[in-house]
Amino acid sequence: MKKILILIALSSFIVLLSCQTGYRTQKDKEIASEIEHTKNDYKITQSKSAVIPKDGSGPVAGFSEASNPDVIITFKEFGVPQFVENGKTANFIYEGIDPDDTYIMYESYGNGYNLTLRKIDERVAVKFEKLCQLFIVGNPSLTSIRIPENLRYEQIIWTPRNDGTWELRIGTTERGCKSKSLDELQKMRNKNYENSVPK
Repeated sequence: MKKILILIALSSFIVLLSCQTGYRTQKDKEIASEIEHTKNDYKITQSKSAVIPKDGSGPVAGFSEASNPDVIITFKEFGVPQFVENGKTANFIYEGIDPDDTYIMYESYGNGYNLTLRKIDERVAVKFEKLCQLFIVGNPSLTSIRIPENLRYEQIIWTPRNDGTWELRIGTTERGCKSKSLDELQKMRNKNYENSVPK
């Protein structure tokens, strides 16, 4: 009888363990599917340069190298910020990293921007600290936002950019905030696009 009880307990344990393993496998499949969905739906064109406007209105991605850059940034690892002042042009070198699986996250900071190499499928957190602060991120659905109490009545604005990234800003243009991405967006909204918008 004792052997039968031990056998039943052992069998139950194995069944429970296999169910738990199956759940993890299913969860892993869901995560992998979400990552693949992200990569397919949010195509980001590799930046080879960027212009940081003097007025701090947001970086403009370049798809070719600038002929006379003020700064050359070599990206060797993820998550390490590189600072570029307003009014400067930067060229990018990717060393030991596949740039097609990455994007450059921008964060307005002081009199310029922090540029940080991120993976396309990486979750990022942004924290707004002042009116008109601006971030460039890869995917809205992978971005969490923190807003302090003293900015809670400001609008959060998402603006798609021509390289596939998104500008995320706190504060509207009516509040004095500037946006190069908004200027570019007006150019991308051509007649064909307007006709295709569901109404």
